[in-house]
Amino acid sequence: MPRTTKTTAAPKTPAKKAARKAPTKRTPTRPILTTEAPEGGMPAWAEINNRGNRKQEEGDLDGAIADFTKAMKLAPKEHAPRYNRGNARSLAGDVDGALADYTDAIKIAPDFAPAWQRRGLSKQRHGDLDGAIADLDEAIRLAPDEPSAYGERAALRALHADFAGAVEDCERALGMAAADWHHRPNTQNLLDMIRKAGEKQRTETMVGKKGGTKARKGAKVEEAPRTARMVVEEVLGASGFTFALSEDEAGYIDYLAAVNQGIVESFAVRLSEELERVVVYVIFEPKAKKELRTELAEFVTRANFGMGDGNFEMDFDDGSVRFKIALDYTEEPLSPLLVRNMIFDAMDTTEVYADAIARVIAGKAKAKTAVRAAEKAAMESGTL
Repeated sequence: MPRTTKTTAAPKTPAKKAARKAPTKRTPTRPILTTEAPEGGMPAWAEINNRGNRKQEEGDLDGAIADFTKAMKLAPKEHAPRYNRGNARSLAGDVDGALADYTDAIKIAPDFAPAWQRRGLSKQRHGDLDGAIADLDEAIRLAPDEPSAYGERAALRALHADFAGAVEDCERALGMAAADWHHRPNTQNLLDMIRKAGEKQRTETMVGKKGGTKARKGAKVEEAPRTARMVVEEVLGASGFTFALSEDEAGYIDYLAAVNQGIVESFAVRLSEELERVVVYVIFEPKAKKELRTELAEFVTRANFGMGDGNFEMDFDDGSVRFKIALDYTEEPLSPLLVRNMIFDAMDTTEVYADAIARVIAGKAKAKTAVRAAEKAAMESGTL
C-alpha cells in the first residue's frame, strides 16, 4: 500500500477515552439566518439562504450547498450565504472550498469574527498551523468575549508546542464561558493534560541536571537501551508530527497529533510500557446524527469483515467513529519500524474508506453501496 505523508491526533484510555481528549475540537457551525426586511418581506436570496440552513441541519449537504450558491448569485455583496456555504463544504470534507468561501466572506465583511474563526480551523485541517493561529488571533480581537475562539486557539497552540499560551487560552475560555458551555469538558481536559505534561517536563529536566556524570577517560560507556516511550517519540518527531503528550495515573502515555485529510482530523497513539502495548487511533469528524447511526454501524460492520489488520469502531451513544490498530510487544523490544508501520497502515486503510464514511455520516449514501464502491475503487487503484 502507498504510504501517506499526512498527519493525525492522539489517544486516551481504553478506546473511548482516546477520541475525547484530543486537543483539536470542532467549533459548532454558526449558520447565519436572515430576518425579515423592515417592510415585512424577505428578499429572495434570504429565503433561499435560510432554506439552505434547514437542509444542512437535516443532513442534506448537497442541497444546502446548492441553495447557498443560488443565494450568492442573487446577493453577491452579502457575506451570509458565502459563510454558510463554507460551513456546509467543511462538513462535507471540502476543505479547499470552505477556505475559499470563508475568505470571500471576510473580504465582504472583514469584521465578522466567526468567518475568521472557521477559516482558521480550515487552515489547521490544511496543515497550516501558523495561518490557523493568526486567524484565531483576529477572531479574538474582533470578538474578545467569545469563549470558543479561545478554546480553539488553545488547541492550536498546544499542537504548536506553545503550552503556556494554550494554558492561558484555556483559563480565559473557562473563566468567561457559561457553566453549561458545551466545550467546557474538552477545554478542561486539555488544560489538565497540558499542566501534567509541563510538570513532568520540568521534573525530568531537573533530574537530568542533577544526575549527569562524566565518564572516566578511557572507560567504556554503554548506551542505555531505548524505552518504548523514546521509540514512539522518535517516530513521531522523524515523521514531522507536532504532538501534545499527557500521562494518567494508570501509566498510559497519550500522544495527540493533528492531521488534515478530509474528515480525518487527528490520530492518537496510546502507550502502556507496563502492559507492553501500543494502540493507534485514527479519529473521524463529524459525528453521525442519531437517525444515521444504524446506517453507520452497518458500514463499520461491512468494512471490518475480512479486514487483515485493525478495525473500525463506532460509539452508538455519540455517533463517533474511528479506526484502531493495536500491538502487544511483550518480551520484544518495540522498534521504530513497527510503530511507523502501525501509524501509516492505519492512515492508508482510513484513506480507502474516508470518503465513503463521510457520505454515510452526511446521509448521502447507504452503507452497503458505499463500502462496495470504496473497496472497488481501492482494488482498481491497487491500494487494497
